[in-house]
Amino acid sequence: MPQAKPDTAANSQPGGTAFREVELKLHVAPADLARVAALPAVRELADGPAVVSHLRTVYFDTPDLRLFANGVAFRVRRDGDRFIQTLKTVNSATPGDSAAVAVRREWEWVVAGETPDFTVLAAEGVAGLVPADARDALRPLFVTEFRRTAVMVRPDAATTIELAVDEGRVTAGTASVPISEVELELKAGRVARLFDLALRLQRAVPMRIGTESKAELGLRLVTGRLPPPVGSEPLGLSPVTTVAEAYRHIVRHALRQFLANEACALAGGDVEGLHRMRVALRRLRIAHRLFAPLIGSVEADRLVAESRAMAKQLGPARGWDVLLTGVIDPLSANPKAPPGLPILAAAARSAGAGPARQAVAAILAPHGTTTVLGLAAWLEDGRWLANAGKDSRAALDAPVTSVAGPWLSARLAKLGKPAKLPDEPKEREKLRRRLRTLRYVAEFFRGLYPESATLPFLAALDSLLAAHDADHDAATGRKMLAALPGADPRTVAAAVAWIDRQADKRRKALPELWKRFRDTPVFWT
Repeated sequence: MPQAKPDTAANSQPGGTAFREVELKLHVAPADLARVAALPAVRELADGPAVVSHLRTVYFDTPDLRLFANGVAFRVRRDGDRFIQTLKTVNSATPGDSAAVAVRREWEWVVAGETPDFTVLAAEGVAGLVPADARDALRPLFVTEFRRTAVMVRPDAATTIELAVDEGRVTAGTASVPISEVELELKAGRVARLFDLALRLQRAVPMRIGTESKAELGLRLVTGRLPPPVGSEPLGLSPVTTVAEAYRHIVRHALRQFLANEACALAGGDVEGLHRMRVALRRLRIAHRLFAPLIGSVEADRLVAESRAMAKQLGPARGWDVLLTGVIDPLSANPKAPPGLPILAAAARSAGAGPARQAVAAILAPHGTTTVLGLAAWLEDGRWLANAGKDSRAALDAPVTSVAGPWLSARLAKLGKPAKLPDEPKEREKLRRRLRTLRYVAEFFRGLYPESATLPFLAALDSLLAAHDADHDAATGRKMLAALPGADPRTVAAAVAWIDRQADKRRKALPELWKRFRDTPVFWT
């Protein structure tokens, strides 16, 4: 990633300066926050004394939040006697940017006071971000007030990072949330140094990677909405992408999806956030296993193995959610539902509360953050590529198209070619796992091939895999119901009978799904 610097094209705008901000945010417990600026790791690298300031910032938007819907935040910040008006994209990172790092574009103007100057929003380069018919409707929405202790650090001669320790609050009306965070903004140098510095800080003070800006926190207070689960973005590999670039891109993508769903998982309103975090870690492991023979890194192997342990801690909460939403809720809608079902549902929710708390504890645990930071630092540093042997370097520099087809064919071959699907549960589970791996690998490389070829294959694979996943969930649901303490045996029996009826319907459809999948041409030949 190029170093952060002013956008020279935008500097010609009257009174405005544009920047590309590259930042890594870390949440810190309030009791630990004051220690950060005084850490030896900071003092040793400091380029000058720390500067303390008290900042008050008012954020503006229309009543229907048009700016935020456009992906921008508009604010006026008071710093001493100066007022700085800023227009900032909420997050303009591209799929090629590093995971955990927020990349934003921002424009700044010096203004006379806390009342914004709307006239500059008509300037070329920013006019499209704030529609003309929205400017007169802009109103104050929320305020941040915090104490900032900032110090410039220089990890090496080519790198400058601003370390800012922020403590205060975000307030919207009568609602507020605390600010207790460290921001590492890259002023010059390589993005890998952000992760190196974050790791040094993390070893001394427990921290957690933050993905929401102060503007996003404020908007959450205004709307009252919990963070939603975040889907996977397209990978976008192309035929000119090298093997090394593909590996870096896929791992970044997995880490970014993992972190993007953290806010949803911690808010507790939607277990889907936990599920998508697990999916992201699974993609990470499958991708690394695929590329590992060419990468050959003991450090990466260890970090990826640690991510597997984290994923296991997130799984049980998802299992209880599937039981509730996939079995108990639909059975409750049946006119012939057993009368004891509400009590069974309450027992299932109670049983799932403990695993949900354990999942949150795993996300908040310092070791999880250390694993993610360590993997990102290793990935962005690039020594795995620079120090590769001659043969490995040649393979990593080759176009990814040279390996995508053979790797996909190898995953397909692992399925075997039985005319009939296995009846034995262990064999069905083995097939399901192999189908899932094939699905992820196909998703990694689909952008290399015409969509007209990929869509039929993926549709056939998805239908087959969905049926196997449902069969797996049914087996898991039976076990969970049987182990549910204090449950009425007759109600459990009715729920298990419902699961069995649904499973029988799916099994009858499996042969046709399997035939359709086998008859669909692969897209990589």
